[in-house]
Amino acid sequence: MLTKLRIKNLKAWGEQLWDPGVALAPITLLLGPNSAGKTSLVQLPLLLKQTFESPDRTLDLNLGGQATDYVDLGSFESIIHDHQLTRELGLGLSLHAHAHAHAGRKTSIVDYAVSFVRAGAAPALQRLEVQCNGQTFAATRQGKGGYLLEAPGYAPRRVGARPDAKRAYKPERAIAFSNDALAELGPVGSEVQDLSLSVRQAIARIAYLGPLRDPPGRSYMWNGVEPGDLGKSGEHAVDALLASDNAQKRPRAGQEGGRGWLVRRVSEWLAKLGVADELRLARQGRSRHYELVVVRGGREANIMDVGFGVSQVLPILVLAYFVPPGATIIAEEPEIHLHPRAQSGLAELMVEVATARGVQFIVETHSEHLFRRMQTLIAEQQINAADCRPYFVDRSDDGRTLLTDLEVDTYGRVSNWPKHFFGDAVGETARQTRRALERLRKDTKAP
Repeated sequence: MLTKLRIKNLKAWGEQLWDPGVALAPITLLLGPNSAGKTSLVQLPLLLKQTFESPDRTLDLNLGGQATDYVDLGSFESIIHDHQLTRELGLGLSLHAHAHAHAGRKTSIVDYAVSFVRAGAAPALQRLEVQCNGQTFAATRQGKGGYLLEAPGYAPRRVGARPDAKRAYKPERAIAFSNDALAELGPVGSEVQDLSLSVRQAIARIAYLGPLRDPPGRSYMWNGVEPGDLGKSGEHAVDALLASDNAQKRPRAGQEGGRGWLVRRVSEWLAKLGVADELRLARQGRSRHYELVVVRGGREANIMDVGFGVSQVLPILVLAYFVPPGATIIAEEPEIHLHPRAQSGLAELMVEVATARGVQFIVETHSEHLFRRMQTLIAEQQINAADCRPYFVDRSDDGRTLLTDLEVDTYGRVSNWPKHFFGDAVGETARQTRRALERLRKDTKAP
């Protein structure tokens, strides 16, 4: 599980979150007005993910631009804070690692941090640092493009009066120490290799669902292959349902799975959210094409012929059970196109999945209904207050981006409500009541 994000000079954020970081919980909610800086926080791990997964081993930072990328951030100039090209861009995260394979012992937290400077038109890796159990492994760029290594018990060779920094020590994809660097570090090389692998594995377990969902189709073809992911628009959600409905293998004892298991779980949640009673896949004759049938009030209809909410909520429901236990789901506006009852139900979905499957949620949302239900679930002790971390992102009067860690007690009460957190509901009610009374007085005096 990811436990912290760190960000420096990325878009709206300066250096205010670099040292303290942003603590993450099993469920982390990012709330606040548009264009305040929430999206930059969720883009941080996605930027690392597309960099780690890039086929180009020499790439320092993949800012996007390809259809397969999770985010497209343009150029270094477009993302650096205040467009000041001399500033250093910093990205970092912390995570729980289950075991340190080389040392044969459990580890607590692995801290990963990487920084970049502008070199030409592209970002160049300035420093890669991985820490665990008080030990630091690093590679730092020197004046002529060579990299100087740092590790416990390691003393760099010297060329004259200077430590030996080599271009061959440059890390790959901002995470992997090069083979030459590992060989130079000797016995401790395997240590840093294990730690880098832990970071890559944690990032690989991230699943992302963007704010724009794929529109429904009248029919879907089953190609016999289970998708590797659902896509950033949820475009492969139905493929995952088809794979579940056509599964042949039985799960091992105590494991999730079985034919139609995913379809049944999604149907259950559609009913809980009040969106539909059931979801079915109907094969069209003997072809490989299927129709996605929505059942509501005893009536069946193609998903194309029902309200838009079913197709829009489908990806998040499928994703919650499609990802393996221990994965991290990053979702932007999962409540889009849903009525208030269904928005509230998404809080229940996250709590159940986080508790039962160990899946972590990092969610950007504008939904008051979702947040209010989360408060109720805390009060009902269905989730501990410490396991849900809400943040409010806003701009100060002078334009600075601010992050407020909302303090929620064990009864679900927030002690530090920001001003106009979800608009001014109390003020609107007061104004409406005052205007209504004024009109009533006027109307009763009228002849």
